[in-house]
Amino acid sequence: MLIVPNFFYFRALYMQLFRKVDMKNFLLVFALIFLVFSGAKAQNVQDVDALKFKELVDKGNCLLLDVRTPGEYASGHIAGSTNINIADPAFESRIKLLDKSKTILIYCLSGSRSEVAAMYMSKLGYKPVYNLQRGVITWNRAGLPLETSGRAVASSAATYTDQAFTQLLKNNKLVLVDFNATWCAPCKAMMPVVEKISNDFKGKAHVAMVDVEANKTIFNSLQIQSIPGFVLFKDGKKVWTYNGIISYADLSGVIKKYL
Repeated sequence: MLIVPNFFYFRALYMQLFRKVDMKNFLLVFALIFLVFSGAKAQNVQDVDALKFKELVDKGNCLLLDVRTPGEYASGHIAGSTNINIADPAFESRIKLLDKSKTILIYCLSGSRSEVAAMYMSKLGYKPVYNLQRGVITWNRAGLPLETSGRAVASSAATYTDQAFTQLLKNNKLVLVDFNATWCAPCKAMMPVVEKISNDFKGKAHVAMVDVEANKTIFNSLQIQSIPGFVLFKDGKKVWTYNGIISYADLSGVIKKYL
């Protein structure tokens, strides 16, 4: 049965979102709103205040998602958050790369965009999902910290053709492929581990950094479920895969096993 949301609530949400996106991307946001409100409100979404949200962040084992624009994110965001702009045409494809085993914590400036994103992600099977009520506004009022950063830089990972990737596997007996994205906070968290692996196993195992958005064919063909994602090849054959954060000890142990 179609559940129609309260008109005045919908109108307020519509106007808040309209002020945050340009006309080029507004249809995408409107489509998400329509999809979210075409059924009953998701049961797995919980609205929480700033202090409860901070408590959930501190517990760990979560994925913290900022759905504002890159400019808003750069001016001040919660530490450790992944920025995926809800008005970006790539929003749907990007959130599907997030780890479904994690608790999802979502926020924006006032809570409107994050509520749409939270309900949409719940419908995709993510649970539990928590939305920060009234967003960064109440986070600031509670005196909680934000960090600033520059805008995301272009990925330094290589772009491979199918032929080039096949040749890479032929040229190296052991290849560890790290699938990542510039906007993915867990991927950034893994960088020191991956770099140490690359240095410690130099001459024994080749480490390839692969941006998922620049190498979609390869990423899809290997059926990686989320990012960061790791695949180990030996003699050109896939021998091990892993999705998510992994310690240096565990990752180096896997490589040693196949040397």
